[in-house]
Amino acid sequence: SGRAAGPSSAEAGRFAEVQQPSVVGATPEASEPAWSSIARFFGGALLGIALLGSAASPARADLEDTLIPVDGKGKTATLTKEQLVRAKRLFNNACAICHVGGGNRTNQNVGLGMEELQGGLPTRATVEGIVNFLNAPVTYDGLKDVSETHPSIKSADLFPKMRSMKQQDLVDISMYILYQNFTIPEKWGGGKQYY
Repeated sequence: SGRAAGPSSAEAGRFAEVQQPSVVGATPEASEPAWSSIARFFGGALLGIALLGSAASPARADLEDTLIPVDGKGKTATLTKEQLVRAKRLFNNACAICHVGGGNRTNQNVGLGMEELQGGLPTRATVEGIVNFLNAPVTYDGLKDVSETHPSIKSADLFPKMRSMKQQDLVDISMYILYQNFTIPEKWGGGKQYY
């Protein structure tokens, strides 16, 4: 007869039931509904996000929440995003050649970390103190003029990048240095070297 050899449709249904693989030792839970496994997946994802959000790390304040000391009398200021970007550009262009990451390539004992800035005489732990230093730099003990070896407004004839600097540029650079000290103290100023 011209029929192809094979099971009839009724026999095919029974055949399919017989051919389904079974898992040895499977429990009724193995055949749980699809929504249950999706719920478990999303539950695990939410737990992972919660753990990631609560991981131990230094707290980073919002840009506007970081108070930067302007002078020794308690006056403070904050940076806007635009000021921070401009200050970083100025620092990288004029200062980072020697002070990458707040370190100091010419004297590794004195970086731009807060401890070093506070220890200088006069103190350099305020915007005013750093601006004064950038105008007329002195040694760490404050006794000797070092304007011939450190870029400054006083020695702009020796350091071409200082020729175009305005006082506001010096303020911005100073605020950037102090902002870095307050937001990433573990990386800034010659602490752990990440560079």
